[in-house]
Amino acid sequence: MKPRNWTIAAGVSFLAMTLTYGYGVSRMFSLDRQEECTVILHQEFDPEYAYPEERFFPLTRKCNAAYDMVPSFVNPSIVLLLAGTLLCASLAVAAAVRRRRTVRLRTNAR
Repeated sequence: MKPRNWTIAAGVSFLAMTLTYGYGVSRMFSLDRQEECTVILHQEFDPEYAYPEERFFPLTRKCNAAYDMVPSFVNPSIVLLLAGTLLCASLAVAAAVRRRRTVRLRTNAR
């Protein structure tokens, strides 16, 4: 494949990763966590687990020991999309180097 195609694939993967991260972060914010856990999510609110546990990677915000407000698919998706971005970017660089080397060899052979 051409380097441009790998660059586009890396950009799309990065965009998907950014959108997934944004979705996970949006699930973490609420004005009143206790009310959101009990009324909206129908989960028991346990302050022992809820208050110290809030991180931005891996994304987590707990209502109790068993329930996290961030959906379970978000963190693995972020990691896989990051790996895809890095792989596509590496392949773009490799394809560009290979293409440049091939052009240089053709001009030297003439």
